[in-house]
Amino acid sequence: MVRAERPREAIARFRPACWCPGTGLGCLLALLLIAGSVGARAGSGPDAGVAGLQAAPPVQPLPKWVEPVMPKAERPELERLDALLTQLVAPQPRERFEARSEVAKANPSWLPAVMERFERIADTANKPALKSLLEQVRDQAREQLKRGLAGEGGSGRVTTPDYLEMLVAHPDRSSPHLGRLTHVVALSRMLENIATLPAAKGVVSVYVRFGEFLRVDTQLALARMKEAAVAALIEATAHPVPRIATWAEKQLEELGKSVPSEAVQVLDPSLRADILRAYGKTGRLDTARLLISYAQSERAVVRLAARQAVALLGGAGLWQLRDAYEKAVGERAAKEWSWERVARELFAKFDRQRLADIYRLFNHGLQAKERGDLESACQMFDQVLASDPLFENGALMAPVYVAFAEGRADVDPEAAQLALRRAERLDPNGPHQARALSLRHTLEAKALLDRGLVDEVLLSRARELDPSNRRAQALRDVLDAESDRGRPLWRRYLAAAVIASIALIGLLVMALRQRQARRADTASTA
Repeated sequence: MVRAERPREAIARFRPACWCPGTGLGCLLALLLIAGSVGARAGSGPDAGVAGLQAAPPVQPLPKWVEPVMPKAERPELERLDALLTQLVAPQPRERFEARSEVAKANPSWLPAVMERFERIADTANKPALKSLLEQVRDQAREQLKRGLAGEGGSGRVTTPDYLEMLVAHPDRSSPHLGRLTHVVALSRMLENIATLPAAKGVVSVYVRFGEFLRVDTQLALARMKEAAVAALIEATAHPVPRIATWAEKQLEELGKSVPSEAVQVLDPSLRADILRAYGKTGRLDTARLLISYAQSERAVVRLAARQAVALLGGAGLWQLRDAYEKAVGERAAKEWSWERVARELFAKFDRQRLADIYRLFNHGLQAKERGDLESACQMFDQVLASDPLFENGALMAPVYVAFAEGRADVDPEAAQLALRRAERLDPNGPHQARALSLRHTLEAKALLDRGLVDEVLLSRARELDPSNRRAQALRDVLDAESDRGRPLWRRYLAAAVIASIALIGLLVMALRQRQARRADTASTA
């Protein structure tokens, strides 16, 4: 460490040859040197005297997007799905309609099994036969509706029922292709109900794999999915088959999402993130400025997706990156910088602007912790987490929350448990996680004991996690003491039982001896 010079030493080192202590020039120079020396030390930051303060992160590598791989479906999931598909084509109408209601309960955990069955059917199905059967079933259903409408004295346009309901209700079950057609439509409904990006892409695949005869049904499903379908349709606009790409663009127009600035106007941040990445995947250069603007979003999931999208655009977005850098920094990026260097520097500037207030709060919390004011420190950290739940220095806050909880455990157990839960989340794999969980289990066991309930499992788990947990040991001692006070009563009962048993045995022995004596007397008399 470089030793800070005293003002006098600084003056002596920079004393010019014409130095004269008595001159006004010398005094002025001395004052300037003193101010410079003090300013240099003060310039290291307002909190330079406090150890452990943090600064905003430096330039980071660009985040890369890796397309997730669909996990392989587990056997139980496939068996459950196959049972439902079989029930959809059962001979009894009641079973079929019960299965129809189960289709609406599909959730993301079903996705691997649904996609695996869909791909198998798409690879092996006789698509012309399915098309012919669907047209036949649809015509019969429409004709039946017309007759019913005419019987009621009405007239007008007949709306075709939902395809799945129409197939389930179809009375003629003789066609060998009815099962396959029902299964395809049912799988499409399951994907619609799952409503994630991979599921929405699966709905688009129904039209891609089966063609025009399922186009209208696919469009209706995507319209019902609304915002959840936007990212999948954007990706479909880059489909190698022009017919599919044009169709996807038309569906975006129907949803009112054909313009990028309108497409990103969704309520769910995760859906917005999918949409931003979709523009990066499709290489939409006209969205570069939009993506860069979202690269400084306050929401972590949106910010990350926008930066991944910019990285997907690559060098094509260089000039937009340079313009954004000049606006953010106030000077042009060096000509020799690559697009990656410009993007990294720009995102670092965004981070410094965004995190300035967060790091100020964080550092104030560290200062309060150094002063021993744990309550103020936790209040500052609470504000940090409210602004950025995924704050990168969260692990440094965990021990403060644990210490605060230990100090408040007896006077405010609820506040202590809340602090402990935050510590567990901030340091899930670190040294403070076991300590926080142990104390929380202890407080939960204490709360149960106050209500007259004893949970040995919680207490044992607390002692295993942290053998130095004195509260858990003290609570264990209390339970043992309570057990000891209850033992004399049990001992009295036990003693009474033993005495009764001995008396009974004595009576039996006396009875046997008297019987033997009578027998002996009888034998001697005879």
